[in-house]
Amino acid sequence: MKKTNIPIYIMYLWAALVLAACTGDDDAAWPEGGVPLELYAAVEGYSSANAQTRATTENRWEGGEVVNLRIKSSISSVPNQEIYLFVDSDGKLITNDVICTWRSPDEEKTINGKYNSLNSTSFSVQADQRDKGYQDSDCMAAPYFYITVTSPDKTLVFRHVTAKVVVHLKVGNGVTDDELQRATVTFENLTCTGGKINLNNGTAEQVLPGIDHITPNEVTPAANGYVRTVRALLPPQNMSGRKFVKIVIGGKPFYYPPAAGEANFFSGKMYEYRLTVTSEGIENIDMEEGGGTWQPVEKNSSN
Repeated sequence: MKKTNIPIYIMYLWAALVLAACTGDDDAAWPEGGVPLELYAAVEGYSSANAQTRATTENRWEGGEVVNLRIKSSISSVPNQEIYLFVDSDGKLITNDVICTWRSPDEEKTINGKYNSLNSTSFSVQADQRDKGYQDSDCMAAPYFYITVTSPDKTLVFRHVTAKVVVHLKVGNGVTDDELQRATVTFENLTCTGGKINLNNGTAEQVLPGIDHITPNEVTPAANGYVRTVRALLPPQNMSGRKFVKIVIGGKPFYYPPAAGEANFFSGKMYEYRLTVTSEGIENIDMEEGGGTWQPVEKNSSN
């Protein structure tokens, strides 16, 4: 009979595995310093079709953003943690292995997150959103989620707590393209300070409109068929019946006061308006009641 020689290191490995199985103590083989916690972050509404644009307002991470996480462990001896982590462009959270670890194979964690100077009681958007102010107004919250060591998905989904308002403008009788291009467009009679955040669902409560105004962000180029497209991020509020969109042409102001149901803004929704500006005022108002999905690219919109 042929004799088979088994390498000594294989025998030692086999013996160690048998011993671990017999003890039934999972913690016996757990590393002393714990196992690193790997987390990912996604922006709700992300679509690979929009991968050419990197910004949270377009539902993507640019890379280098900082998010605030609160982590609660099921192990009573592990204190609750509040940490700040960088996000890379693929959504991976760059963690500190010393702080972010699994202490036991049986540990459970509850995590929520915030982005962009958000706290649990209020938040604010910028009054001037022409440039960086637009991105800086994109406050987001990742609702509580529960994970274990073996959870297949460890991704926090961040949701926009603001509402997104997009206004497309075209010319009518008595107004030229050049006049509309040079017109001043603002959003009026609103409030820039938002209300309490519900971390169970990542939304903000509605607040009462006030006397603030916002200079919106210009989308270049404008949507197809329009002279201008502007956009802004607002705290949830009901602007129905208020002089909301203000357009000044040659020193003459025109207002769009939304009718009931036309401007009831909620977190994470996008509200699009298509307005025709004439020498007598704003006409041919077209909009979708109730708001729609937060879309990342406005330039392809059409009437």
